Amino acid sequence: MVLRSICTNFARVMEKKRHALRKLLEAVEKELLHKPDKKTLDRLSLLAGFQDWDSFQETLHGDLGGETIYGGHHLDKDDKEGN
Repeated sequence: MVLRSICTNFARVMEKKRHALRKLLEAVEKELLHKPDKKTLDRLSLLAGFQDWDSFQETLHGDLGGETIYGGHHLDKDDKEGN
């Protein structure tokens, strides 16, 4: 009788823990799928030395090849050669 009571209580506790773990995993998945807003992306871009997210993306994926300096100015060919 005591063993049956222990098993029943254990099963209840494990069911509660399973439910809590499922809720935690759902929250983590939701956060992982959440895309940061524009303001957050702009702030992160500032840390990388860019004016905003758009200028970071342009440098990363555009034709500039990473030659943009902070402030949105581009290096001239003469500037790159040290003239």
